[in-house]
Amino acid sequence: MSTTLIAEDIWPLLTKAVSGSKQHCAVAVAYFGAGASKMLPLPTNSRLVVDASERAVASGQTCPAELVRLVKKGVKAFSVPNLHAKVFVVGHAAYIGSANVSSRSASQLVEAVVRTTEPGAVRAARRFVREHCLHELTPSVLARLSRLYRPPQVPGGKRGARTIKDTSRRPTLPRLLIAQLQLEDWSEKDWALHDTALTVAKKRREHPRSFELDSFRQTGRCAYQRGDVVIQVIDEGGGSVLVTPPGNVLHVRTRRDGKRQVSFVYLEHPARRRRQVKVMARALGRGALKRLRRDGVVRDTAFARALLNVWS
Repeated sequence: MSTTLIAEDIWPLLTKAVSGSKQHCAVAVAYFGAGASKMLPLPTNSRLVVDASERAVASGQTCPAELVRLVKKGVKAFSVPNLHAKVFVVGHAAYIGSANVSSRSASQLVEAVVRTTEPGAVRAARRFVREHCLHELTPSVLARLSRLYRPPQVPGGKRGARTIKDTSRRPTLPRLLIAQLQLEDWSEKDWALHDTALTVAKKRREHPRSFELDSFRQTGRCAYQRGDVVIQVIDEGGGSVLVTPPGNVLHVRTRRDGKRQVSFVYLEHPARRRRQVKVMARALGRGALKRLRRDGVVRDTAFARALLNVWS
């Protein structure tokens, strides 16, 4: 075990450590600028948390194109507005300090990081990253952010006309809903409508290899929309109630069937095993079972974070 302060040649050292890592890395760093994917060539299955808010992207502090390069390599990227941490976990070592992943950090700023191999500190650093892996930057989100990106202004130069006000005071999450469902037989008409709209959902898939395509039917007013995150709680009868991993809604198809409205919701979720609701409730703590059996939007931010963390 060792702990060392590094104040010189930080980026050559970090780049070498990451590129030589045989394990996936865990990183939470505020800004990820132009050229960052070469400075931090994370291996497949690594997790990267950055500030990819509209403010950070429009000011050039985080470059979506660099994130796209890593996502294509199999890195999981997430965004937390107002993130200020700089935590890098590489193998059995953690680097914690002041350095963002940017050319300015590497060539102009005076930076320092502490490198530690103390197991408790490394575990805590990895846990810090994992707990902030909540809002994944999917290809469609990165494509939208790419249209907002502007290269950073040179110090002393003219300010750009485009500014985006940052009103967030804490990390934000996508809209999370719990869907209470039961197994039932569908009519031929339902299946025909379902299969027709399924084509649209398949074209919108963002993780065809690592995620499963799923769907469910709802009667009455439809509360779901594209971009929502949905956790299905399915009563399969015989006392078995299973909870699926959080799924991203790809498409919603609605029709009138006499006096009632019928909707089909298509989503993709990680290919992970479902969990019994009571087992999951015990992991989440007191009062969780009642909340897990409640239909609709999860408005308690702390509970929403806890739900997403269970599957992260």
